[in-house]
Amino acid sequence: MEQLYSIIVVDDEPASLMHIKTIIEKKCPDYQVSGTAVNGEEALAEVEKCRPDVVISDVKMPVMDGIELAEKVKERHPDILFIIISGYQDFEYAKSALKSGVCDYLLKPLKPSDFQQTMEKLKTRLNSYYYEKRRQLIKAMCHNAESPAEDSVTRYFPEGKYYSGIIRKNGLPRRFSGNCGFEIFSMEEEQIYLYGRDEMEALYLVSEALLYHESFAEIMERYYQREQEEYSYVTGVVYEEQFYLEEFPQVVKRIYRKLDETIVVGQNQIIFRESGIGEKESCKKTEKEILERIEYLTKYKESNQILQEVERALELWKRNRCSQIYVEGQIYYILQLIRNVYGTNEERGGIEYEIDDAFFYSSSMDELKESILNLLNRMLPVAARESTDDKMQMFHSILAYLNHHMEENITLTGICRRFGVSQTTLSKLFRMYQECSFGKYLTTIRIEKAKKIMEQEPEIYIKDVAGRVGYNDQFYFSRIFHSVEGMRPSDYLAGKCKRVGSC
Repeated sequence: MEQLYSIIVVDDEPASLMHIKTIIEKKCPDYQVSGTAVNGEEALAEVEKCRPDVVISDVKMPVMDGIELAEKVKERHPDILFIIISGYQDFEYAKSALKSGVCDYLLKPLKPSDFQQTMEKLKTRLNSYYYEKRRQLIKAMCHNAESPAEDSVTRYFPEGKYYSGIIRKNGLPRRFSGNCGFEIFSMEEEQIYLYGRDEMEALYLVSEALLYHESFAEIMERYYQREQEEYSYVTGVVYEEQFYLEEFPQVVKRIYRKLDETIVVGQNQIIFRESGIGEKESCKKTEKEILERIEYLTKYKESNQILQEVERALELWKRNRCSQIYVEGQIYYILQLIRNVYGTNEERGGIEYEIDDAFFYSSSMDELKESILNLLNRMLPVAARESTDDKMQMFHSILAYLNHHMEENITLTGICRRFGVSQTTLSKLFRMYQECSFGKYLTTIRIEKAKKIMEQEPEIYIKDVAGRVGYNDQFYFSRIFHSVEGMRPSDYLAGKCKRVGSC
């Protein structure tokens, strides 16, 4: 459904007012006249009543003229755009209007072509403004359980009912690690709204008006299948019931909760009906015996046997497809047992960060097991330590490899295999020497390389830039670029074109 922007037309001459309304109706399909007034005072009351996007006003009117009206409107509602129309070809009026925050100044007799051109320019500004407002609202609704103000919903989103669902690549968002990823939003030109708490996630908000040849479930199934081609494992949760946008915060809360309960490390799955999502059953008797054994061994400091029992527990959780949340809880319980008895030289937050990364990046329970055992092995007094020089040398080798192979399908798992290190070790190296996660570093250097390519080749296609820095999906690349740089790659490229004079 197309967004219609509202206009209030102000003119004390009935014929002139009707002329402007007619041009809008016939030449400006993206706008609708929501009110009219014959003087500034009446217009101000109309503005408060219907909060238009644009005010078009004659400059010479009784009671309150157009310049004073513009000043009062801008003072109360700085987001409303204002156009002055006048038969007085006086530069001082134009200068006063521009000082009052007026967007444009048109002269009578009004030419439809000039007016249409002005409204097209305003449409570009309004599209960007509405896009930013929708981004803010969607993010707020995803992070808060409170419904947004009704006037915000009706103003910035098309009316009607919506569907929602989420596709998550690999593990859940990190819980302890700050400054690790980039929030993702749909681009301005996309009709389907999207938000990701990081670059591994897409929460979709789809208007029922967009569902023509496919059901929402079919759309989500298609997205789910597409993501499986790129990532180790994918989890989808589809909320199939329609809802009004005011209900979205509660819907999101349920979707996030079901995602938490559903993700199993290394397992592809998509849940279409809420009733089908449930907590995983642990194999209680065997698990209880293993955990009691770990408590006993920890108490008597039997380090090697502790690791063996933890490995048994991880194998048990793998066989029973226990959820990530459940496994995480048990790992933290074991970690606390070890801390209570052995203490640790590791910083408390650092260990949580490494566990975060282990669950975030592991593509299977076997990889998770390797990372957890390496972490515990370092905490227990059984392992030799690498020297700082060895770590630094390896880290620089890894950075060099990433910078020379960023166009490839690089994963943390693949880097670990190539350099013979565990995920835990690699994640710790990035935190130690770069103060960010592996994923954030890789994204940053890819975007920096993309910018250099666009600077050097200003006529290049965006899809070719994306491919040369490791992104197969042009839209995904654009979302990432916008999240990092605050602008679309097409806008960045256009800016470079202007500077070099080649476009």
